[in-house]
Amino acid sequence: MNTRVSARSLLKFGLFVIIYTGFGGTLYFLNGRLQELGILFVVVSFTYVALLTALNIRSRDFNWSWWLFAAVAVIVYTMLLPAFTFARNTGASMLPSVFASRDFLGALLAPLLYFAYRAGLKPDEMVDVIMISLGAIVLSYLFHYYRIDLAEAYRSPIAAVKGMITYDDWRGYRLKGPNLAHAFSTIAAPVLMIRERGWRRLFWCLVFLGSLWAWYLIQARAQLAALIVGVILYHFWFARKNRLPLFYLGAPALVLIMAAAMYNFVSTIHQHDSARYLTIKQASEFIVEHPLFGFGRDNEKLRERELMHPMFYSSDIGILGVAFRAGIPGAVVLIFMLVYALRRAVTVNWIVLKRSGRVNILLFWFVVQATGDILNIFLSAVTYIKITGVLTLAIAIGLTAVYRHYYADYSQVRGSLKPISTRLSAS
Repeated sequence: MNTRVSARSLLKFGLFVIIYTGFGGTLYFLNGRLQELGILFVVVSFTYVALLTALNIRSRDFNWSWWLFAAVAVIVYTMLLPAFTFARNTGASMLPSVFASRDFLGALLAPLLYFAYRAGLKPDEMVDVIMISLGAIVLSYLFHYYRIDLAEAYRSPIAAVKGMITYDDWRGYRLKGPNLAHAFSTIAAPVLMIRERGWRRLFWCLVFLGSLWAWYLIQARAQLAALIVGVILYHFWFARKNRLPLFYLGAPALVLIMAAAMYNFVSTIHQHDSARYLTIKQASEFIVEHPLFGFGRDNEKLRERELMHPMFYSSDIGILGVAFRAGIPGAVVLIFMLVYALRRAVTVNWIVLKRSGRVNILLFWFVVQATGDILNIFLSAVTYIKITGVLTLAIAIGLTAVYRHYYADYSQVRGSLKPISTRLSAS
């Protein structure tokens, strides 16, 4: 009995560490190196549940091989191909670029969630751990905001410390926030304050108050406006299946408006941001010459700005920066994955609502976030080539697979669940 309880608890603890570190909970001490711990937990936890389910589940609906080889294909494509391209373009070693792409190991979270569910971990348990992890990040952010001397950190010779701080004349020194965790807490905490009971209700009350205070400190008006627009669009377009025609009517017009805004931004950027304008110009020229594979993934030993111009940051130019790194096919694949995950989240959330009587908060948050990011893909795409975005996509794909199976016909799957679910059962 103790062994069974320990395995279940360790798996949930591992999931907490993965989310807490991956979404920025540990960025503010030890120079952010604890994020590597989360990547290690992803690999170890995935290996454990993959072996556990492979040895115990014989159901035809499991598709173990598909999940495994799909994860391997994603990692090979995102980690090895850009590293090889960079090495070929520069003559540098390929290995440092592979290591610099380790964020994409977060993609293993999708099969990890599905395998853990098939091993007996309940969907509500997974969702609870993930949500508490994201809420805890907001509270820890406020703690570090007042712990760190922001002005001194901004002048630090250590790049990782200086990079935590941003400064402008009208907002002063600010500690960069965990944006995705902050966005989740803002829209989820008010709902969870009502749904939950006991210490969880108190926790989400604190998270909501902390989230409001964080908005005051960060003063990120554009991010807050995008979040509000995303929530409004969710209720107009995706909250119920019968509202989908409104999406078909409104989305094309909104896309045209966003495209016009992006065109105006690009065409006038030379007037107010010469460094980014030069980055866009050089990146576009390189993409025209190398459309298939792009420039590749740089690394800490050799940065792309050392080869282009001193203020060149492909991460500043959104989807164009993705195409610069991974070629036009890479940018297309990213957009496809985001649209694919959004479609899954919307349809599965309808299933959850129909069966349980209430929406899944994590899927609701993803729909809100992804809707805004797709509309603003020119600038927001870079989020999904970092660990936070990779984990967000993995959560959406993994949870939708879990709920699709969970709400399937149990007369067909009950036999395959019983033998292994007892191994992680706390009873």
